[in-house]
Amino acid sequence: MSEKPTNPVAYAELQTHDPQRARSFYSELFSWKSQEESTPAGPYWTFEGVLAGLTAPRDGVPAGWVPYFDVANVRDATSRARQLGAEILRDCIAIEPGTFSVVRDPTGGVIGLWEAASVKREAGRRA
Repeated sequence: MSEKPTNPVAYAELQTHDPQRARSFYSELFSWKSQEESTPAGPYWTFEGVLAGLTAPRDGVPAGWVPYFDVANVRDATSRARQLGAEILRDCIAIEPGTFSVVRDPTGGVIGLWEAASVKREAGRRA
């Protein structure tokens, strides 16, 4: 491989039915410190210095880890996913740092699509 591979995953989020137990587990496993945030959809926890968070499952998103892939345009990527047979679980939700959606691919895999609000676009970096 001549080029260094890039990582298109911008963020990871754990959807869990037991947020307290998950916070304790990951805090012990990785020495992560969590911070609770209040959101309109309910409590959300982030981990200091880590691009990961956790929450209770929302809007049909199943329990488990959801990787959020960095895209140039989340609306276009969500539309393209729909055209390719994906089920849209969370459709283009704007939050302070950007806009995201969550889709279930035709085989059942669940991913997030993420467009940062004000990050310079690097050619070839986005999915």
